[in-house]
Amino acid sequence: MKARAQDNRRRTAIFIVIFLIVNLLGILFVGLRTSSSMNQRLEAEAKATSGEFEAILDNYKHSFQLFTQMMAQEIQHNPDPDQIWKYLKGIDSKMLDIEGETFDGLYMYYKDRYLYSWDTPYAEYERTGYAATERPWYKDAIAGKGDIVFTPPYMSYANHYILTTISQLQPDGKTVFAYDIKMGDIQNLISSQNHYHKEEVMAFDSKGTVVGSTNTDYLGSNFYHSEDEAKQALSEAKKELERTDQNDAEEVAKAKEKVKSAEAFYRFRQSLGKSAETLVSSSGKKVAVTIDGAKYYGYLQKESDFSFLILVPFWSMLKATVSVWLVPLLILELLLVYFLGRVSKELKNRELRNAYIELGQTQKRLEVALDVAKKAAAIDDLTGTMNFKSFKKEIASMLESMEEDERGILIMIDGDHFKQINDTYGHNVGDEVIKLSAQMIIGRIRTIDIASRLHGDEFAIFVSNTSDYSVARKIMEDINKSIKKEAERRKLPSITLSAGAVIAKHGDTYTELSKTADEALYQAKETHNGGFSAAI
Repeated sequence: MKARAQDNRRRTAIFIVIFLIVNLLGILFVGLRTSSSMNQRLEAEAKATSGEFEAILDNYKHSFQLFTQMMAQEIQHNPDPDQIWKYLKGIDSKMLDIEGETFDGLYMYYKDRYLYSWDTPYAEYERTGYAATERPWYKDAIAGKGDIVFTPPYMSYANHYILTTISQLQPDGKTVFAYDIKMGDIQNLISSQNHYHKEEVMAFDSKGTVVGSTNTDYLGSNFYHSEDEAKQALSEAKKELERTDQNDAEEVAKAKEKVKSAEAFYRFRQSLGKSAETLVSSSGKKVAVTIDGAKYYGYLQKESDFSFLILVPFWSMLKATVSVWLVPLLILELLLVYFLGRVSKELKNRELRNAYIELGQTQKRLEVALDVAKKAAAIDDLTGTMNFKSFKKEIASMLESMEEDERGILIMIDGDHFKQINDTYGHNVGDEVIKLSAQMIIGRIRTIDIASRLHGDEFAIFVSNTSDYSVARKIMEDINKSIKKEAERRKLPSITLSAGAVIAKHGDTYTELSKTADEALYQAKETHNGGFSAAI
């Protein structure tokens, strides 16, 4: 009896040691696997954000290319600077209608003169000694040697948005076209990042200027500033506020906004401490950092022109990766329980049954969540149509698979006077008009054709197996008739859709086709009344 008791104690001690050793090894393995998964998740998010960021910049460049083509044609037909200046002022409102809130002014240096689209008297620039050839937009264009370049962005504290300038040196080696844009699309992209609870995302350029942040107070600050430099920036902002004429309400508001942003970023920089240097030196790797005493996982992706910082609270990341670490640990524990619980067959069967059911449910939920995530990534939230990224990818695939004698038609579509609807009825009604337009587009194409909402009131259709422009024209006429009729029924303001079309064949690229279709669209937009133009 005594020997049996000793054997039982010895067996129990062995089981406990085995249990502890296996658990420690399992936790170590799962920990390494979870760490790798976290790094992959953060890397994937950073790359996805970077891809969408580049798409926005491409859109900015695309809009600028349309402007440069217009100006080049105008100069060719009418080279007189005074007439060009008059033309600039005349197209200002048209560009605003086409580009919406992104657009913020056109200007150029032409025949030793500074020409611009807004109404500020030139005497104001003479009084301040403004020299166009000394401005960053001109110098950057000269350095770009004909490439489209972005001038380093800066913060407009009065309006609370980031501004940048796109400019380009023209073939004569002296003329420079420039185009001011508000980088609101960048901020919308960054602020929409909500993959994790209380996640913080920041985008900044090569010099550290924050151009997008989930905390808008950080916009315009410099991520590369040390804590002392951030403090100095706050001190300078406060001094600037003190020097501001208190009777000038607009300037006071601007100075206060700058102080507010400097204070917010200084607190952030204080809380980040030396972790900022760690993030910069560990680009492309997950880094554990502490912010205000709370543990975060940080990931910095540095690129040539812009970088992206992701900060995720420890518990949010742990929750998001539960399938990576929880399921393996459950399997490990089940195996241990099975091995050590063989003395009780009933207990073993009950535990295995429950465990397999739970594992099956977890696997099913993961599969469902993965399917939902894949579908959501390709759909425009407002209209339910394909989004720009998935449309562009699908077009590339269709062009690649086309036969040599097969043709299709790409139609680029833009709403006429849509901004007036937003201004008159508000954005909620504007959204309903966009959804109505999308429904009518989908309803007038075949199942083999595809349609997408690119952004704002811009859409695109790819009509398969035809090179007949009359087919595309008929589709657009049907769509416009349907919009008018359905808008009356729903008691919504009606718009027309103008369109430009180009024939596509095997070997073409989406970029080439969209550029040609956009040129045709520009011609169609001249009537602002549902025009249609085919590329020559």
